[in-house]
Amino acid sequence: SDMAHAVARTPAALARASPVATSGRARLSCTTAFPRRAPARGAPARAFASLDQASLVADVAGDVFAETGLGPALCVAGTVWVGYVVTNGYSTIKRLKEELTAEGYDVEEFNKVGELKAIRRAVDDGTVDGIFDKVWYQRAVMSVGSGSIVDVQKTQAYWRKRGVNVKTLADLDKITAYMVKKYGKDAKMSG
Repeated sequence: SDMAHAVARTPAALARASPVATSGRARLSCTTAFPRRAPARGAPARAFASLDQASLVADVAGDVFAETGLGPALCVAGTVWVGYVVTNGYSTIKRLKEELTAEGYDVEEFNKVGELKAIRRAVDDGTVDGIFDKVWYQRAVMSVGSGSIVDVQKTQAYWRKRGVNVKTLADLDKITAYMVKKYGKDAKMSG
């Protein structure tokens, strides 16, 4: 009787006794009455074979980065490059602000290399009249897409001084109309 009870709990016996229809690819779990998918024949062997092939490739190629020191060298070089870019950008901003302030231009509001270079170029070319409007126009355009509330407030304050009442960023067409009226339809709207 003990043996009959033990045989009744084997997966095959449970499958025969279960009212749930199962396909040839599914087996019943010993703990549940729900069928579970049986692994495909030879799957472990194929997995180990592919693992052997992958390890064979790794053995032949070797770990180039670890063995040659190329990986750590690339990390150090990348860190040095990022540091250089940040330091160079900071020093360029500082230098341009000092130069333009010494020449009498109020550039305290500008902290981007591109804006300061555009102002510097305009000063050097003698076309400084519209450069501030053009830079602020570009700021307004950028604020529409991804500006913070501070950017929006600064843009509104600048254009209010120019007589353009900008309540929302949807009023960008008012700024565009101002720029076209002042600088012409074909004028470049950026610095």
